[in-house]
Amino acid sequence: MSRNKTLFIYNGTRADQEWTIYSEGVINQSYTLGQERKSFTVTLSASAVIKFGVDDAVYLDAIYDYKNDSWTSRTATPNDMQFSAAQSAVSVTCNYVP
Repeated sequence: MSRNKTLFIYNGTRADQEWTIYSEGVINQSYTLGQERKSFTVTLSASAVIKFGVDDAVYLDAIYDYKNDSWTSRTATPNDMQFSAAQSAVSVTCNYVP
């Protein structure tokens, strides 16, 4: 059974950011994000890794475990990329300034 999940992305700075969001077979989008937030819904029918990148400099992986209906994340830049999750939504905020 497929599950709908809402993804929210936030710009934590005053400068425009170039976001890319990718997961094979799930999403492949690029956005220029100013002060507003963006949200979109994806449908997941298996475990997945959704990759968030900003300005080709900082990255975060949101890891969805279908069996347990839970999220975790990993990033090499925790001061620049923050992650939070509930069962039906994920929020990613980037404070990176080039």
